[in-house]
Amino acid sequence: MYSSNLGLAIAIVVALGLAAVLAFIASLFVANLKAGAQAREMAAEARHEAEQKMRESRMQDLRPLVASLRSFEDSEGASGWPIRFDIRVPHEVVPVFGIEAELEELLSKIARYAAKVMSPGATLQVSARVERGQAVIHWRDLDASDASPPLARFLEATQAVGHAGARVCERIASRHGGRIYAAPDAGGALGLTLRLPLPGRAASAGG
Repeated sequence: MYSSNLGLAIAIVVALGLAAVLAFIASLFVANLKAGAQAREMAAEARHEAEQKMRESRMQDLRPLVASLRSFEDSEGASGWPIRFDIRVPHEVVPVFGIEAELEELLSKIARYAAKVMSPGATLQVSARVERGQAVIHWRDLDASDASPPLARFLEATQAVGHAGARVCERIASRHGGRIYAAPDAGGALGLTLRLPLPGRAASAGG
């Protein structure tokens, strides 16, 4: 009697253990199915975003986009816009293959951030050029007394408005195969540099 009860108890324990193992295997299988579905969904979204970008992208000349920043001063009035612009563009085209509205948004967000953190009446220099197979835009506070002025810390912004704008600009730069980062230019104070690949070039945004 005792041995039969013991055998039954062992059988129950084994059965429970086997059930637990099977349940664990089943949960792993379900988790893998969910992970696979999520990965496929993310891949589909990435493909859709890339296809949408290609449909919306056009050959752009960065020079008029940069020059359009002067409209901030004109539209706001001399006393309404707190900083000035020193726009520098070459005679030659600075071409990129991208979405005009997104590039304009990037330029606008940095200009508005500069207006918040630079001293009233200070001058923001914005220059565009072709350099080492890349289209380059550089922002610099010409009146900065600090080697690392607030403008250069745009990507480190922790306040809600600045942080959100910085992340949007980084995302736009990345979508266009480039990057934006803090860097000096022409021996001046630290500023911001955007590098984008020229049309037909492999995306390479190294400093």
